[in-house]
Amino acid sequence: MFSSGMTLASAWIHLMTVDLFAARQVFQDGIKNQIETRHSVSFCLLFCPIGIITRFITKAPTKSTGHGKK
Repeated sequence: MFSSGMTLASAWIHLMTVDLFAARQVFQDGIKNQIETRHSVSFCLLFCPIGIITRFITKAPTKSTGHGKK
C-alpha cells in the first residue's frame, strides 16, 4: 500500500493533520475548564491516542472535585 512515495506522503500529511486537530481540541478544552494541558498536547502531537487518553486521565480528577470550574 505504501510502496508509492505519493501515497506515503499523503498518509503522513493526513496523520499529522489529525494529530494537530486533536491537540488543538485538547488545548481549547483545557482553556475552557482551566486545566493544565501541556503534557496532553505534547502527546497528541507525538502520538494522538496517547494524548487523548492522558487528557481524559487529567480531566477525571478535576471533574470529580469541582476544580477548574468558574
